[in-house]
Formats: sequence, structure tokens, C-alpha cells
Amino acid sequence: MTCRDAANLLPLFFDGELDPHQMRAVALHSTRCTTCEEDLRHLERMQDLINQNVNRAVDAIDFDTFWLAIERRLPAVQMPWSARLREWWNRGSDHPWVLRFPAIAAAMAVAVFALYLLTHGIQPTTQPVAPQLAAADSTSTIESLETDVDSVAVLNDPETRTMVLWVNDVQNGDLP
Repeated sequence: MTCRDAANLLPLFFDGELDPHQMRAVALHSTRCTTCEEDLRHLERMQDLINQNVNRAVDAIDFDTFWLAIERRLPAVQMPWSARLREWWNRGSDHPWVLRFPAIAAAMAVAVFALYLLTHGIQPTTQPVAPQLAAADSTSTIESLETDVDSVAVLNDPETRTMVLWVNDVQNGDLP
């Protein structure tokens, strides 16, 4: 490897971006060549100076107000009601019964009231019952039956007190 080849590869060597074969070749060359070894030391010194300046600049930044400045620029996030309820519930973890007992009592009261309404409260509205008429004997009998139709049938069931009179309106076997 020549000094010209090594000089082009030294920044990549220093950053560890070469493949293993090239890394070995540049390392061997820089141990044998004082000029390339000196260039490698200059790269190390420059890296140290950059790190010192960056660290000094970062140390000078006041990060106490840094997040507050970022937070002011962020848009407000709307939390869903379930997350707000969970946050409210967990907020009382120092004194769990201060918030939780009234919440549980209120939920139980609502549940008991709903149960009462479902079982006793709201009755469906109905029309008033029509007055009952006195039972009357409505039996009837057929004493005689005269018709021009050929087919007449009478069914009488004394047990159920039902009578059915059936008259066929088809004449002479004609279908309607």
C-alpha cells in the first residue's frame, strides 16, 4: 500500500468504516510509515478537540428550562375519558379510601336505583280494562235449513257449544 492510498483511507480507518482486509493493510502501513502515522495522530488530536468543544458547549446549556421550552411548543393532547378516569383513580393512591370510597358508594347507589327502576319503577301504560258484561246463554239451534245450493254442511259440538255452518258457493262443479 502506498502513502497516497493510505492517506485517502486514513479518515475511514480512524472511523472504523473499512472492511477487515483494508483495516489491516492501513494499520500495517501506518506502523511502518512515519508520515501516515503522523497524519493518524493529527486525526486523533482533531477528534479530541472536537469532543472537548462539543462537551463544553453542551455543559453550558441550561437543561433545567430546556424541557419547559419544548413543552410550550407541543400541541395539547386530548386524553380519552377512560384515561382521565384511570388517572383520577390512581391519583388517590396515597390515601386510597379518600377518593375510592365515595366513588364506589356512588356507583352502588346508581346500581341499586337502576335495579329498583327495572323491577318496580316504570309500569307500562295500558288501556283500562273494559267492563265485563254479564254472561248470557247464547245457545242456538237450527230448526230448518232451505237452500238452492247442493252442498251444505252443519257441524255441532255440544261440549264446546260450537256450531259451524258451511255452504259451498261453487255451483255445478265450476271452480271460481
